[in-house]
Amino acid sequence: MSFTGCGGEQGAGPTNPGDVQRNSGTGATASDFTARDIEGKTVRLSSYLGKQVILLNFWQTWCEPCVAEFPHMRKMYEAHKDKGFVMFGIAMDGPETVANVPAFAKRNQLNFPVLLDEDSVVAAVYNPKKSAPLSILIDKAGKIAVVREGYNPGDEEYLEADLLKLLDAASAPH
Repeated sequence: MSFTGCGGEQGAGPTNPGDVQRNSGTGATASDFTARDIEGKTVRLSSYLGKQVILLNFWQTWCEPCVAEFPHMRKMYEAHKDKGFVMFGIAMDGPETVANVPAFAKRNQLNFPVLLDEDSVVAAVYNPKKSAPLSILIDKAGKIAVVREGYNPGDEEYLEADLLKLLDAASAPH
């Protein structure tokens, strides 16, 4: 079985498994945003910036590669959430499907916070092409460290290796 990504511009992502999408965002300071989670609570990214390693994972309910990636995301979140790591699943579903997101998150056993971005405010900053899935790792200093676009089986190993490097750097004595 082979996956790549949904939405976005064709051919815009990495072509080989494990390739990292290096773009102008890498190394930039992460921008703050406010979004509501599926329980209606307001989440501000700035509450986590500079305190934890953050993963923003953009997806849509109809995206098969996104669904294929979720078991790995759940496992990674569970393994590292107590080590200074927070993950936000950012649902890019628009007005026609956003109502499906809470049931979809439950059905797919998403154990990490899921944020709604139906008006594309967060995507406009971090994922203007609306690529799905798209994972953005932000280091503890609040800088965008890694951007990975699409999903192919095995990519989760590269993403977790990137995460471990950032967690190790965050826990190293200064």
